[in-house]
Amino acid sequence: MPPSNDIDVRLAISSAEGPNSAIFKVWSPRGKSDVYASVREHAGVFKVSLHETGECKAGLTKQFADTQLKALSAMGSTRHQSEWQRLTHVGSRIVTPLQFVVPASELRSWREKEIDSAKVTWLPMPTPEHSVIISCIFSGQRLPDEEWPGRKNGTVLVGTKHMPNGEKFWLLWQDCPTSHHEAMMLRQGAEVRSQREMVRFSGIPEDTLLGPRLLIFKEFIEDRLLVVMDSAAN
Repeated sequence: MPPSNDIDVRLAISSAEGPNSAIFKVWSPRGKSDVYASVREHAGVFKVSLHETGECKAGLTKQFADTQLKALSAMGSTRHQSEWQRLTHVGSRIVTPLQFVVPASELRSWREKEIDSAKVTWLPMPTPEHSVIISCIFSGQRLPDEEWPGRKNGTVLVGTKHMPNGEKFWLLWQDCPTSHHEAMMLRQGAEVRSQREMVRFSGIPEDTLLGPRLLIFKEFIEDRLLVVMDSAAN
């Protein structure tokens, strides 16, 4: 487990040798109360920012967006896919602004290059019709490590950090039955893939096939939650 004043974790589902997911990176710089998340296969392109003010954003990184003015215009001239305001902790309140989801049906043997498996925490493959859910959670600091959120319901603790602003950050995962919300996200992803007119970044010709993995986003407004699903493109 990372030290309590820092967190830098890479997570993936299954193993480097078999069907697996993308690699999720979650980090919080030392001395800061912000948390960031990304996907290794989209490093430098996509990032989620969970700021200590409660402001949350997900979308293209500024460095990448600055090179994609045409695509950015087609996306509404904003590099942010989602923007929302999470609740900050009050007493024993638990706040979950971000989750990554990987259904068992979406695991594939797809990597063409070897990865340094020692730098990745490999989570068990979910059972059929189940999904692994990786949750980024905030609470007050009085909640002890051994009483992490959802422990009685089967969540597994990956890491925790005491934030300078008085909050506590938790990184957890759980094997859960695939919900109807997740099934709907998969259907919507299939619909998007079937569209002929899609926003493409520079250097990607129109007849180029999609990569092996696809990220699907869904905002749950009432819960102030963004769910990012890692799915197979084929």
